Amino acid sequence: MKKNIILAFLSIVILSILTSCDGKKTMPIEGWDTYTDQITKFSVKYPKNWEVQRFPGERFIVYTTKNAIKRFRTYEAEGEPAVKMDFVSVKLDADKTFDSVVAKKFFQDTIYSKPQNVKIAGVDGIKQTYQFPLGDGLFQGEIYYATKDNKIVNVIIFEAFGGTFDSYKDAFNEVLNSIKLSEIPEVKQDTVKQIIELPFPSQNLVKQQGEGFSIMVPDNFDIKFPRIGGAIKSFQYIGERRADCDIRVDIIDASKQNDLNKIAEQMKPNHGNANPSQSSLGGQKAMVFNYSPIRGVNSRVYYVVKGDRLFRVTMNWFTGEEKDYKPIFEKSINSIKFE
Repeated sequence: MKKNIILAFLSIVILSILTSCDGKKTMPIEGWDTYTDQITKFSVKYPKNWEVQRFPGERFIVYTTKNAIKRFRTYEAEGEPAVKMDFVSVKLDADKTFDSVVAKKFFQDTIYSKPQNVKIAGVDGIKQTYQFPLGDGLFQGEIYYATKDNKIVNVIIFEAFGGTFDSYKDAFNEVLNSIKLSEIPEVKQDTVKQIIELPFPSQNLVKQQGEGFSIMVPDNFDIKFPRIGGAIKSFQYIGERRADCDIRVDIIDASKQNDLNKIAEQMKPNHGNANPSQSSLGGQKAMVFNYSPIRGVNSRVYYVVKGDRLFRVTMNWFTGEEKDYKPIFEKSINSIKFE
């Protein structure tokens, strides 16, 4: 009888340990890299083996894994014990102040703690914590706000699912202590003449994840989400130098028509009635148009059907700076992968 009681007790202890280990499963950190935003000069350390998304001038996000991205989009009740580090740069203006940035919340106001005064990169900042239970444990987060020059606010967010937040606390602190805040550099006025030369597209490409595709784009390009008629969603990659030089991916419903040849024929009027040619893109059959939408600008448009979606991939470039745009745009377009 005594032996049975001891065995039962040991079983409970082992089960408790296994449950604890499973509940606290964490992603290892295999060394550190440093990200520096060339536009805002924001800088931060991050785990080099984690998944990253870069949006120069606006945002830098680090996830434990690629699969973690989906959970942070939906906040599902159960799933991978994912972790996110999110760094957002918000430019201030007459309608957007430091206080209004702090007041804007993703979750209900009631779950956030009272603001605390903290130091971030040597300047006064604000910290708040928040948490709520989910099916696989406690979801927890910390959010920080700080500005170096009162022109741009850094919003720093650490979040973790599955009750794993405390397991990453040391890593969060190391990241927080490494931060250099964003700033808008002052432009010195030339008493005779001031010429600001905006940069050409960078030769360094970074991966950007879309919906059903990924693409490598110049690391000094921004990502925008324009509303394009007939498209479910659009992704535009564009630099500061020229508004007529960009790459755009439009996602269109193809559930009713997925015959690529028929689609290309229907689209001819949208592309100067140019005749399309057969090609390939991202390992998929494609139809491609080459034409000039306006004087001084050339355009190449690919159509690809994948499942019930039509992908329209467009690159536009100014002919006067073709040597600076076209080669890197072609390299970017050829990097696209459909999922």
